[in-house]
Amino acid sequence: MSMRAALHQVRDAGEELLRLSARPYPLPIQGLEAVIAGGFLGVEKKDWVVPGLRERAGAVLRGCSTQRLVDGLAGARPYKVAPITESPSARMLHACGLAMACRHQDQAVLCFIGQGSASYGAFHEALNLASLHHLRVIFLAHSFNLDAEGSPLSRQIAGALSGHAMAYGVQARTVDGGLITEVLSAVTDARAAGGPRLIDARLLRGEDPLARAYDELTETEPHEANLIS
Repeated sequence: MSMRAALHQVRDAGEELLRLSARPYPLPIQGLEAVIAGGFLGVEKKDWVVPGLRERAGAVLRGCSTQRLVDGLAGARPYKVAPITESPSARMLHACGLAMACRHQDQAVLCFIGQGSASYGAFHEALNLASLHHLRVIFLAHSFNLDAEGSPLSRQIAGALSGHAMAYGVQARTVDGGLITEVLSAVTDARAAGGPRLIDARLLRGEDPLARAYDELTETEPHEANLIS
């Protein structure tokens, strides 16, 4: 599957879930297409994914129907997509539990979180747990306008998400969350490295995410086959 097709498929799935009044409540995914698609494509289908309300739309990239995703609390077990958890920080602990329960050493767990998760204690508990047990879990965080005046993040925590991760011994990487190639490369590298990793995908509001992604893909299409198997 091409990255361009993946972006479209994720956006279409998100819009369909809105029309179907997904439960527990639907949320738009505009602006997160590159993060969601890059995350799902960066791990293997044998790996577990722990999504949020928005990120569940990425399960269509594993062949899951949008109808199957309407009830987010049910999950999509055949596709290794865990039931959603409204609390992103609790989601991180669930991802750690899945990583500890994985029977095969070559399995990884991808967990989507938002910037607000860092203001909860479970965020720090999960990073500490992942580091202590060297869990093969990838925390893919998306954050908006980190450096903007009045940014919600600046009122919740001191420092960047990556800094908090590294304080617990979790390797961290910051990428442009609007570019699918950057997200995909970071997730792929994190999976190959093993052990816990945090990826901070930074985003800007007010941009047309697909238009920007297409501009990027127009420049990189000759190399696209090397990034997606």
